[in-house]
Amino acid sequence: MFDRFGHDDEGSEDPGDAPEADLVPEVNDPSENLKIDAPSVRDYSQVDADSELQKEFWVQVLLFNVALFALSLGLMLIGFERRWTVGGGLIVVGLVAFARGYRRYRAVQKD
Repeated sequence: MFDRFGHDDEGSEDPGDAPEADLVPEVNDPSENLKIDAPSVRDYSQVDADSELQKEFWVQVLLFNVALFALSLGLMLIGFERRWTVGGGLIVVGLVAFARGYRRYRAVQKD
């Protein structure tokens, strides 16, 4: 059966029968040229630092976290709730933790 333009509706398997076959341009996929090689990542499963240095690192992380938490909480307690004894105590704890962490940091830097 032919449509109103004279083409076969059922289609034919022979590409030579279709006059549109010559009119269709061949298109190359531009994304083929955009492939990027992924950067290589170093394998960190092997530990580079000795256990003493790792222990010192985590001790300093803990000290500075305690210092930051105690100082900020102490300042908020004093500023918002006027709780001078608890806030002042937390500020002292924070300053001591910060001083101790800084002293340990400087000692490791000298070694």
